[in-house]
Amino acid sequence: MCPYQGLAPFESDRSELFFGRRRAVRDLLERLAPRLREGGCILLVSGASGVGKSSLLRAGVMPALAQDTPLPPGSRSWPRLLVTPTAEPFRALAEAWAQAYGGGAEEAGRRLRARAEEAGEGVRPRPGEDGGGVRERAEEDGPPDGRLVLVVDQFEELFTLVSDERERQAFVRTLHALAGAGAAVIIGVRADYWDRCAAYPQLAGAIQDGQVIVEPMAEPDLRLAITGPAAAVGLELEPGLVDIILREVRAGDGFEAASLPLLSQALLNTWERRENGRLTIRGYEDSGQVRASVQRTSDEVLDRLPPDDRKATLRMFRRMTLITSGGRMVRRGATWAELHAAAAADSEQRKARVGELLSAFAALRLITLHEDHAEIAHDALLTAWPTLRQWLEPDLTAHAVYDRLIEDAGQWADNHRDPAFLYRGARLLAVQDSRPRWERDPRSFPPPGPVVSAFVAASARAARRAGRRRAFVMAGLATLSVLALLAAGIAVNAANNADRQRLLAVQQRQLAASRRLAMESEVTDDPVTSALLAVTAWRLAETPETRRRLLDVAARPDRGIFPTQDTSIDQLLFSPTGSIIATGYNGTVRLWDAASRRQLGDPIVHDGLCVFGFEAAFSPSGKVLATACFHEVVLWDVATRRPLGRPMDVVDGVTAMAFSPSGRTLATATASGTVRLWDTVERRQAGAPIGRADHASVRNSIAQVAFSPDGGRLITAGADDTARVWDLATRRQLGKALTGHAGDISGISLSPDGGTLATVSIADRTARLWDLTTHEQIGGVLEGTGSDLGFYTVAFSPDGTRLATGGRDGYTRLWDTTSRRQVGDPLTNRRFWNERLAFSPDGRTLAAADVDGQVWLWDPTAHRQLGAAMPGTYDVAFSPDGKTLAVADPVIAMGADRKDSAVRLYDVATRRESGRRLLPEDDPLPREWAGARAIRFSRDGRTLTTAGTDGVIRRWDAATRRQLGRADRLRSFGELSADGGLSAFWTLTGHDGSVALWDVVGRHETGPRIIVKDHTSFVPAKAFSPDGSILALAGSDLTVRLFDVATRRQLGEPLRGAATDQHSALAFSGDGKLLATTAADGTVRLWDVATRRQNGIILTGHTNSVSAMAFSPDGRILATGSGDRTVRLWDVPTLRQIGPALTGHTKTVADVAFSPDGTTLATVSADLTLRLWNVAAPADPAAAVCAQAGRSFTRTEWRRYVEGEEFRQVCP
Repeated sequence: MCPYQGLAPFESDRSELFFGRRRAVRDLLERLAPRLREGGCILLVSGASGVGKSSLLRAGVMPALAQDTPLPPGSRSWPRLLVTPTAEPFRALAEAWAQAYGGGAEEAGRRLRARAEEAGEGVRPRPGEDGGGVRERAEEDGPPDGRLVLVVDQFEELFTLVSDERERQAFVRTLHALAGAGAAVIIGVRADYWDRCAAYPQLAGAIQDGQVIVEPMAEPDLRLAITGPAAAVGLELEPGLVDIILREVRAGDGFEAASLPLLSQALLNTWERRENGRLTIRGYEDSGQVRASVQRTSDEVLDRLPPDDRKATLRMFRRMTLITSGGRMVRRGATWAELHAAAAADSEQRKARVGELLSAFAALRLITLHEDHAEIAHDALLTAWPTLRQWLEPDLTAHAVYDRLIEDAGQWADNHRDPAFLYRGARLLAVQDSRPRWERDPRSFPPPGPVVSAFVAASARAARRAGRRRAFVMAGLATLSVLALLAAGIAVNAANNADRQRLLAVQQRQLAASRRLAMESEVTDDPVTSALLAVTAWRLAETPETRRRLLDVAARPDRGIFPTQDTSIDQLLFSPTGSIIATGYNGTVRLWDAASRRQLGDPIVHDGLCVFGFEAAFSPSGKVLATACFHEVVLWDVATRRPLGRPMDVVDGVTAMAFSPSGRTLATATASGTVRLWDTVERRQAGAPIGRADHASVRNSIAQVAFSPDGGRLITAGADDTARVWDLATRRQLGKALTGHAGDISGISLSPDGGTLATVSIADRTARLWDLTTHEQIGGVLEGTGSDLGFYTVAFSPDGTRLATGGRDGYTRLWDTTSRRQVGDPLTNRRFWNERLAFSPDGRTLAAADVDGQVWLWDPTAHRQLGAAMPGTYDVAFSPDGKTLAVADPVIAMGADRKDSAVRLYDVATRRESGRRLLPEDDPLPREWAGARAIRFSRDGRTLTTAGTDGVIRRWDAATRRQLGRADRLRSFGELSADGGLSAFWTLTGHDGSVALWDVVGRHETGPRIIVKDHTSFVPAKAFSPDGSILALAGSDLTVRLFDVATRRQLGEPLRGAATDQHSALAFSGDGKLLATTAADGTVRLWDVATRRQNGIILTGHTNSVSAMAFSPDGRILATGSGDRTVRLWDVPTLRQIGPALTGHTKTVADVAFSPDGTTLATVSADLTLRLWNVAAPADPAAAVCAQAGRSFTRTEWRRYVEGEEFRQVCP
């Protein structure tokens, strides 16, 4: 039996496997007990999504009630009901009620609904009745004394699935009345919905009386949650496994609230890979670990399906999802009829297939199947599975239009239906385009009501009137100008009007087609097809959405796939110019245009039986190609595909081959353990063989050979588990053999400077780096290696900063050669088994050949980390000219000697430290010096200002790196303005707080303080607008307030819903017109500073709270960093994510900053590293994506994808 639940919660019947929450269960019951001594109560239990509320209530609290508890005597015998509201809360309550007390659910529902004000006849007496009447009705409706325990789990469904406010109010009144009659009503609700609960007077008391907060598990509890279930079923855990898991789950100083479902899924996947009753580290790594377990599991199931089944499955997941009015995706139960309709299951055979498809996901506990419906197991799937999110993103756009329509219609009505508020042009067209989607999905888009309908109708009428007025004016002008040609003028006007109508119809049709193609581009697997769909969408309608789609395609590493017509691939080569890709298999070499991926002419065919495999190599000039098959080597003219002279005969066969840097010499390795050198001009062997021939020993076979860049050395490796370096002048081995692998070396690559050798072994599943001067291994094996199927091939990038490894698991990993750490997520061909890897000479393309004879292309630089990670933490800032980067010194954060520096400065071009560090010069230096937590350059770049959490502010000369004057100590950490000239710090006096402003240059407090009344007892985040005129304060009362710095007065009403906890972050756009705010659930909202209204939909994607944000200099991109260790880029005009998340940090991202030109992003983290990322957007996105595709649609493809439009070359 598997002891882990995956995404599903623990239920009462598996309470023996529920560990780590004993203290939480005890605390909850102790909070409940005093409330029940004199009657019933409502207890609100809240916490972040994924913190484990459902499991706590179901497998912790419910079973505990049947045991000895601090509750009143007799509580063990109280009926216990568990209810989830669903879309029909009274029906759910009635079914639970009928199951506990008998009778029909329909009758119980009728009575509960009819007596919503008194919570059901028989549970409490009516005025004037005695207890006998109560008992008489109780025999029908419930317990005689009214004592029962009712747990309402996932109470947020009352707001996400129930659209009728009267239904909500009636249900809440029923719960309140039940509590008044003696019931213990325990409500479990997500923390970001408790403010919705507070709107109901019946629940406000429970909030004021103190809700129970379910906190993230501490490390000891989390360890027990991993080991306890395993021990309960007799499973063994490999030593070190738990520590590895905890290191991944750990974020900053605590544990992620939302990580429990992902952890549970990873453990379930690890259990499925158990070895003889043991959970292993290898099984955990293969499961995708916590971060990628859900994604990998879901994608594996989806990728095994045929295309039609895959699309049907995603449509069914769409039916199991709901978009809330705030633009948040939540799960919902979908009936089998709905799922059959979504999958177009119009026959019994197709309906059976629907069951098979959903069962595949249910078997992995990603969804839950019921008799009458199916549902996603946990909301975590909606954020942890990128494929599903991409499929659902068009619905988010439709909801943005829907929400804005309702808001604008209300404003129109509030302003006496002033025509100035009506929609025109693109806004009206967007509503008209979205209405069919709204009508198809009334659950997500409830009918908006008569005011909205009147608003849309009035807008349409106004648009028609405007069209008629334009036509009338044009006709009048024609009449006045040429009265003599009245008839002709009218005819021309009519023709023009008809032309305009036709043009408008064409534009509307193309806009609709553009949107459809953009959506298809997001869900298409093939990178080339996806790119061409995106370009076609842009050519049909140049909208913000199609531009974002182009940027998204350009930001992704996939650059295409092309089949080679061969069943496998032995050789994969780029020509020295990078214009040709050569693939070889079993004596045949095909040459391909690297840009278009089209075959160039006929293949080169080397006749013969390739016993030792087939080898191929380009000469350094690229004009000659050498092929080797068994005993024969042939040189070919690449231009003519003809042999150059006679073949060269190698008596002991060829197992590997390489040209020297001059091209004059060709080295051929043999199975006997020797290397022969050949003069390519004379076609004869040059000198004696290198090595020792031993035909009797297979372990002497050489499988890899390479020349050093200077041509003076030769490197060999093979079946004897070693690599060796040879001096070509003396034909002797240099130094000792490179030993360490525990099996055949299957691949080698030499760094461009010739100083480092990379080796991989499929036998011991490791990759290693070697110093060719000392002949010693550099560090240990690459961290994180250990693919279950081993590493088979390896390649250095042309600049030597990256190493690519390919394994037989289908994953291509990129490594930083300095830190020897993996860079970003693996590139995957999803086909299993990488045979060969090759970088293009410019390093912009990485090619991988799979076992099925296909070549996969990626851009390894697209939105990737630049160079190795550097020391840094807390805060980072670019100088105004973009040449220097200032970052807080991580040495302080590690608690090192207090004499260490405050700030390090780096040269952005070289990514090396530049000059001396900024060292505090106080005498004596304060022992409590806490380092720099905020850094700002002045506008001219001559000075820096730093602020610490201890309230200390310092100014520095950027040229001399010297401190300017003494430090100033404020009462608390002071947020700095963009130029470092002002600091805002929080003070608390009595019950009111205030924010003081400090003139950093003048070194004094300036002006009156900003008094913050009835706002908060704590301000977790502050931000100045770029010009310093506005100060934004995020309060613990869940609002953000804007203040005029000059007058110290609040600007309008507070932004509500803009902040949810003490981890809030704030960021202004460069022009000060937008403000970005964060929420605890990882979402981000944008606000119009002038109107203080939310701008568009909520940005969702992070799985933990957002801790850092920054706008690009042009304001078109927002970068967000999170406790989930990722950085995401968002297109501001469309509020959609651009490209995949940037991964590499191992702890919470503390700060993000764009370079002044917007091409580089700097990030720092609690993992004490600074990383730079290439985030440059192409100047011409359409041209860039066309270059990626390498071609246009064929006519056949056009007819397939682009209906109703005349064929055109979208990529000329």
